Amino acid sequence: MTRFQRNVLAQVLFNFFQLADIAQFELCSKPQSLLYGRHLYRFEYQNQFYWLKAQQQGGHPTVAEGFRREYQFYQLQQHSKHAFLLPCVLMDQEPIHIQQQEYTQALILPEAMPVLQMDGLPKYLDETKAILWQVLDAVEQLHLLGWIHADLKAEHIVQFDGKIKLLDFEQARHITDNPQQRLTATPRYMAPELFQGQPKTRQSDIYALGIIFYEWLTQQRLQASSYQDWAYLHCQRFNLDKAEHITAFYPLLKAMLAKQYSQRCANISALKLWLSG
Repeated sequence: MTRFQRNVLAQVLFNFFQLADIAQFELCSKPQSLLYGRHLYRFEYQNQFYWLKAQQQGGHPTVAEGFRREYQFYQLQQHSKHAFLLPCVLMDQEPIHIQQQEYTQALILPEAMPVLQMDGLPKYLDETKAILWQVLDAVEQLHLLGWIHADLKAEHIVQFDGKIKLLDFEQARHITDNPQQRLTATPRYMAPELFQGQPKTRQSDIYALGIIFYEWLTQQRLQASSYQDWAYLHCQRFNLDKAEHITAFYPLLKAMLAKQYSQRCANISALKLWLSG
């Protein structure tokens, strides 16, 4: 989407908000998110569903900071044409009123479906490899721009217009930024070093991707009941050698899921090359 197209869509959507019945906006925020002031709406416009994300003034500071970081990330990228990003409309010209709420800023993204779902694998091995290659390519594009996603999970990898896209950049940081003092991460996808207080890096992104790939390829979710259990799983208990049905992808996953940071693959190009072989 070009800058002109984004501006036109932003104006059209703004006019749509002024005229639309508020019942057309479905508030989909989780209860905990609502308590923190995070509002997520789903709406339909011209046969396409969209998501509108906004942050209530006075909400939880950490959640508000996440929204601010994501908004700034999209601001920085809005004049570029990065294939790994969904078309995004930033609304901040005038206050936005939805269901008796007023927002000064909002992100609007088209709805897209997660690509690595637990509903079975493609029939052919080459198809599976092609999907994994595209996911790796999307993350590599982000890394080549100097960014770390820092919160990769299956639901943040989607398909739109036949291409793989990444979502949710609330935790994203540039490699030149100072590491966050307060770690905010999803334990299911945390690399072992993160449990030891180390900062997020490209290698921790690769580890998270490895867990995502492992769960998709095995069609089984890892199980743990607490933060401590997840720490034990990632730092000690998880053993790729005992995994079944991943023989064809064992070298790839081994390179991505090495417990020692120094032994983990740091170059996505090498992983893509293996998949292309």
